[in-house]
Amino acid sequence: MIPIKNLVFLALSAILPAACAVLITPPEAVSIPPPEPASPRAAALPRPAPTLRAKVAYVIDGDTVVVTARVRQARVRLLGIDAPEHTRRRECFGGQATAGLRRLLPAGSAVRLAVQRRRDRYGRDLAFVWRADGMFVNLVLVRRGYATTLFLPPLDPDGDGHRAGLTAAENMARRERSGLWRTCRIPAASEVGDYHHPGNPGLGTD
Repeated sequence: MIPIKNLVFLALSAILPAACAVLITPPEAVSIPPPEPASPRAAALPRPAPTLRAKVAYVIDGDTVVVTARVRQARVRLLGIDAPEHTRRRECFGGQATAGLRRLLPAGSAVRLAVQRRRDRYGRDLAFVWRADGMFVNLVLVRRGYATTLFLPPLDPDGDGHRAGLTAAENMARRERSGLWRTCRIPAASEVGDYHHPGNPGLGTD
């Protein structure tokens, strides 16, 4: 008669190989479907140019911020727009425009900058600005009536591809009398020539 412990050993010897085979057998390959192609509308939306990561230190006025990038601070003038003055001179809606940009870009906000390779005559870097959540800040300021459009050669004669979107946002703000369009008599562009400085490389320079 075979001892009971020998019977147990034989039973385990028969079961364990099958169990191990189950454990080490790789699962069947899962077929991952390819991503859906972008719709023509989505493909037509403007994409950020090669961008620089930065953090907002503080807002100076309705179209100028100070950011920290590449371990230094820099003043950045938002391209394609012109907000009423609130620092060098007091213009209609200047205070509201500055407050509006401060709400959009509180201190510490992460942003991405598409920076031109030259500064303006005030030493400011020139950039289109996106928040971390994808908001195109330049366009939102125009759409809410905190700024008007301003396209100046030679650096951004067509807004680096953003002119159509910014112009459409301005037309909508004007029709709806948003922000300064309700409050102010819109003057001629007050900073023509601000972007024009042939030298003075900025953040965008490699």
